[in-house]
Amino acid sequence: MEHGCQEPTVICVSPGLHGRWDVAEKGYEEPLASFDDKEDAYAYATDLMRSRPGSAALVEDEEGFSLLPVQADSYAADRTRSPDSRAA
Repeated sequence: MEHGCQEPTVICVSPGLHGRWDVAEKGYEEPLASFDDKEDAYAYATDLMRSRPGSAALVEDEEGFSLLPVQADSYAADRTRSPDSRAA
Protein backbone atom coordinates (compact mmCIF):
# COMPACT_ATOMS: atom_id res chain seq x y z
CA MET A 1 0.00 0.00 0.00
CA GLU A 2 1.40 3.37 -1.04
CA HIS A 3 0.95 6.24 1.42
CA GLY A 4 1.96 9.04 -0.95
CA CYS A 5 4.40 10.44 1.61
CA GLN A 6 7.33 12.36 0.26
CA GLU A 7 10.53 13.25 2.00
CA PRO A 8 10.47 16.88 3.15
CA THR A 9 12.53 19.29 1.09
CA VAL A 10 15.63 20.58 2.88
CA ILE A 11 17.00 23.85 1.54
CA CYS A 12 20.59 24.70 2.44
CA VAL A 13 22.07 28.20 2.58
CA SER A 14 25.86 28.10 2.59
CA PRO A 15 28.92 30.12 1.67
CA GLY A 16 29.67 29.70 -2.03
CA LEU A 17 32.46 30.65 -4.37
CA HIS A 18 34.00 34.12 -4.38
CA GLY A 19 32.25 35.27 -1.20
CA ARG A 20 28.76 34.58 -2.52
CA TRP A 21 25.93 32.75 -0.72
CA ASP A 22 24.40 29.67 -2.35
CA VAL A 23 20.90 28.29 -1.90
CA ALA A 24 20.64 24.60 -2.77
CA GLU A 25 18.35 21.66 -2.22
CA LYS A 26 19.94 18.99 -0.04
CA GLY A 27 21.24 16.12 -2.12
CA TYR A 28 22.09 18.26 -5.17
CA GLU A 29 25.54 19.64 -5.90
CA GLU A 30 24.51 22.67 -7.97
CA PRO A 31 22.85 25.58 -6.16
CA LEU A 32 19.41 26.77 -7.16
CA ALA A 33 20.63 30.36 -6.84
CA SER A 34 23.65 32.34 -5.72
CA PHE A 35 23.64 35.80 -4.09
CA ASP A 36 26.13 38.49 -3.14
CA ASP A 37 24.36 39.16 0.17
CA LYS A 38 23.51 36.63 2.85
CA GLU A 39 20.21 38.38 3.56
CA ASP A 40 19.12 37.91 -0.07
CA ALA A 41 19.97 34.21 0.14
CA TYR A 42 17.92 33.95 3.38
CA ALA A 43 14.96 35.68 1.75
CA TYR A 44 15.11 33.40 -1.30
CA ALA A 45 15.33 30.29 0.91
CA THR A 46 12.36 31.55 2.95
CA ASP A 47 10.34 32.03 -0.23
CA LEU A 48 11.19 28.47 -1.30
CA MET A 49 10.11 27.11 2.09
CA ARG A 50 6.77 28.89 1.80
CA SER A 51 6.19 27.46 -1.67
CA ARG A 52 7.01 23.92 -0.53
CA PRO A 53 4.88 22.94 2.48
CA GLY A 54 6.73 20.82 5.01
CA SER A 55 10.16 22.01 3.89
CA ALA A 56 12.91 23.37 6.12
CA ALA A 57 15.97 25.52 5.52
CA LEU A 58 19.37 25.11 7.12
CA VAL A 59 22.12 27.72 7.29
CA GLU A 60 25.76 26.65 7.28
CA ASP A 61 28.25 28.66 9.30
CA GLU A 62 31.50 28.10 11.17
CA GLU A 63 29.73 26.01 13.83
CA GLY A 64 27.80 23.74 11.44
CA PHE A 65 24.16 23.91 10.40
CA SER A 66 21.25 25.64 12.14
CA LEU A 67 17.60 26.15 11.18
CA LEU A 68 16.76 29.28 9.24
CA PRO A 69 13.97 31.15 11.01
CA VAL A 70 11.07 32.09 8.76
CA GLN A 71 11.76 35.57 7.42
CA ALA A 72 9.32 38.40 6.82
CA ASP A 73 7.95 38.70 3.30
CA SER A 74 11.02 40.65 2.22
CA TYR A 75 11.69 38.52 -0.84
CA ALA A 76 8.05 38.13 -1.82
CA ALA A 77 7.55 41.90 -1.57
CA ASP A 78 10.49 42.60 -3.87
CA ARG A 79 10.14 40.32 -6.90
CA THR A 80 12.51 42.52 -8.91
CA ARG A 81 15.46 40.69 -7.39
CA SER A 82 16.65 37.80 -9.46
CA PRO A 83 19.20 35.19 -8.45
CA ASP A 84 22.44 35.30 -10.35
CA SER A 85 23.87 32.23 -11.98
CA ARG A 86 26.96 30.61 -10.52
CA ALA A 87 29.09 32.30 -13.14
CA ALA A 88 30.54 35.30 -11.34
